[in-house]
Amino acid sequence: MRGCETGRGHSRLLKLHYDRREFHYEAWHHTGAGRLEVGLHFEGTPELNQEAFDYFRPRMVEIKASLPRAELEPWDRGWSRLYETLPAPQLDEHVMQSAIERLAAYMITLQPLVTAFLLKHPKP
Repeated sequence: MRGCETGRGHSRLLKLHYDRREFHYEAWHHTGAGRLEVGLHFEGTPELNQEAFDYFRPRMVEIKASLPRAELEPWDRGWSRLYETLPAPQLDEHVMQSAIERLAAYMITLQPLVTAFLLKHPKP
């Protein structure tokens, strides 16, 4: 995780990124739904997000070999996400440990792909 930067969203949301904030990993406890979301979010321009979606879609079989519950979907505001949710009625020690393990798995599996994608899409 060397070089990883953190950011905190509202309430029970943690964001981690390497260099480009718009492509970040999240762990988010949805208290009302009693779920924990862990995944990679694409929150750049709608065009860049669509290119990321198109880049990751044909790689989902490979990704699911390591992250079997991962789903890729378009999301709010032209964003996309590659994520999974886990039951989490409360944000307790067990849920936090699960979040750490799942987030690490996402970062280990996806960061090489994110890096390859971003090499073709340098910062403006």
